Amino acid sequence: MNVSIFVTKLALCVGLLALVLAEDLYAVLNVEKSASTQEIKAAYKRLARQWHPDKNKSPDATDHFTKINEAYETLGDAERRRDYDNYGYTTAQGRAQRRHPESGFPFDEFFGGGGFGFGGGFGRQAESIIDKHMATLRNFESKLQPESHQTPCFLYAFGNFCFNCMRMEHLLEKIFEEVESVGLCIATIHVQRSPDLASYLRIHNVPEVMGMVNGKVTHLKVNVISVQGLRDFVRQLFPKDTLIRLKDSDVDAFLQKWRNNQMTAIFFSPRSEPSARFLAPAFFHRDRVAFGYVCTSTVEAEELMLKFNVNKRRETLLMFNEETTSPVATISMQQLERSTLEEVITGNQFLLLPRLSSQSVFDELCPKESKLKRRKLCVALITNKIAEHDAARDRFRQFALGEGIRLHPERVRFVYLYEEVQKKVMEVLTRGNTTRTTNVLEVAIIWPQDKKRVNYEFLEQGWSLDDDGLDISREALRKRLTELLETDHLLPYKAIMPDFYNEHTLNLLTRIFYKLLDWLDRLWFFFAGYEAQTYFMTILMMVMVAFMAFIVKRMNDAEEAQIRHQMKPGQKRPRPPSSTPDNQTIHLYELRYETFNNLVKEADTGLTFVILVDEECKKQLLHKFAEIMQPYSRYSALTFGFLQLEYYISWYQHLLEQSMSFKVKLSSINIRNCIGTVIALNGYRKYYYMYHPRNAQKWIRKQNQVGQAMGFMDSDSDSGNEATKNEQSDRMDERIFVNEVLSGLSLWMDRIFDGSVKKVRIDYWPEMAQ
Repeated sequence: MNVSIFVTKLALCVGLLALVLAEDLYAVLNVEKSASTQEIKAAYKRLARQWHPDKNKSPDATDHFTKINEAYETLGDAERRRDYDNYGYTTAQGRAQRRHPESGFPFDEFFGGGGFGFGGGFGRQAESIIDKHMATLRNFESKLQPESHQTPCFLYAFGNFCFNCMRMEHLLEKIFEEVESVGLCIATIHVQRSPDLASYLRIHNVPEVMGMVNGKVTHLKVNVISVQGLRDFVRQLFPKDTLIRLKDSDVDAFLQKWRNNQMTAIFFSPRSEPSARFLAPAFFHRDRVAFGYVCTSTVEAEELMLKFNVNKRRETLLMFNEETTSPVATISMQQLERSTLEEVITGNQFLLLPRLSSQSVFDELCPKESKLKRRKLCVALITNKIAEHDAARDRFRQFALGEGIRLHPERVRFVYLYEEVQKKVMEVLTRGNTTRTTNVLEVAIIWPQDKKRVNYEFLEQGWSLDDDGLDISREALRKRLTELLETDHLLPYKAIMPDFYNEHTLNLLTRIFYKLLDWLDRLWFFFAGYEAQTYFMTILMMVMVAFMAFIVKRMNDAEEAQIRHQMKPGQKRPRPPSSTPDNQTIHLYELRYETFNNLVKEADTGLTFVILVDEECKKQLLHKFAEIMQPYSRYSALTFGFLQLEYYISWYQHLLEQSMSFKVKLSSINIRNCIGTVIALNGYRKYYYMYHPRNAQKWIRKQNQVGQAMGFMDSDSDSGNEATKNEQSDRMDERIFVNEVLSGLSLWMDRIFDGSVKKVRIDYWPEMAQ
């Protein structure tokens, strides 16, 4: 058993290490994740020629060439590329892990592919539809969640020993097929295999059905799950404005949405509620096309159906551009299929004269072509967002409709843009110059060569706003386009194009508002995932902590009141300053009979740090002590001083006797071994901290004075006798002694302020003899 566990853990560690160390295959080939198969193949050929070991003599050429081959083997195959995008597996890592990602037991294939769980496809030899769509946290965050802004996702969570999961499996397989057929994504979560994803989604019980749209996860909250209930749940995932319900009175206003740079499309169906087959493409193409819905079994849009001869018993799609009197595309079937809808919508998602309103629109309308003989041109009319230019745009549209057919329609695209909106683009094209102020609009002929570089020119005659000069403008544009398409004439100017401003993005205040709503929704989702008992225990714990804090504060206030009551009026004095006003010089006060009350006994609350010295090493110790205490001198509640033990050894001895937990009499103390001790006194609360120079003990031991290291219970006479035996060894090197004694003082100060040093409490302060 121990060996199997070890092997299991080892296999998991190796698999995880391989995933961590694996490079991004798209980065290896230097292509985007959205790159087509042709682009991947072209990138592979280019890099393979560059890094082939026979041509490249670099030491790492072989390794790089191997990586390039592996990347192409994975990304060049559609199925392997899908596995890599979903699970991060490459061809070199094999396909054994793909069936059971994040499995806790890597040898499931030896046991019939199932293990011992119930529900969710366990115990079956063949891979079910639930196993097929298994998701991981990496796959969820990198792929499913971002793509839910265009493709909603149906989520299902299950686990081991789940009998309810087994009961509803046949329902889910039916729903999965329907959801997949309309173009929605599917993801299943095994809570035992992917506990991190289950925790991220706040899944507490299984089975759990969820949906995700625009990155937001919605949980299905019903007691009984049925096929119809699941279908209704899928429809409710889409925003309400995905399909606008139309009546005869609303149609004219709806068809005018082309002015927002959108095509318009209307679905007709006998069903009272739109099918997910309509909702999915409408949601996916909502940036390019505005969609409406008409129920043919009602009389709300009879005039519209009569006008366009719509069959009430069939499903119909009508698409309109600027010419709203007749549809540009019509399709009618007993049941419209997803592939047919996608083909029709994709082929008619732009107006006759679309506006360059975002970078994505520019990329689609003005494709890149580096070859001179196959170059594609984008002819842009530069206008302003004013009604006076509507007529010029209409005339340009009519010219595009006529000449676009006669010229090469697959190589020329007519567009327009708003000069005041696309300021960055216009600054690059005009090189900082202003456009014409006369009755002529600029016409830019643009040849995009790659992602950023373009060749371009402005039509010399421009586009006239007057009827008299319009024919000249048309003829000049027709002639120039013919030259560029049929000859090798070059465009004179080059530029690095900035990204187009997205006109459809929300303004700043609206984005902030929606962001706040999103955060509130996330907070609600987070807190709603816990049970009531959890909140009760949390609140109870907070109440107990607050009650304990209240009790401690009351005890502290009572102690302070008692101390103030015991003190004589005016007894408590302010502390003397610890440094000069500029904090450059520290004050060290001598603790003696005259200053004892002011520094300790009657001092305001705070600490008085006192170092014990004698006459011989006083100067060196005080200099080092002041240097260490300098950073702390800016605090007014701290005071610093020194005590000469030759004069007040009896007070120090009395203080130590007061601190003992048992009755003891210290008959004598070796003064020499107590040098460097620091006492932090709180006279207001009657306690102190003590720093004893332990490092000095090691130094003293080297001087063969082990018996006197602690400084207690040894007499001055013994020390004196030892000194007479070896007078030279008694004279310490003062510099080394000071460094050894105070080497740990800074650390002790830090421990005082973080509360890790034990307080020594006493009943009263010993009096100092005069």
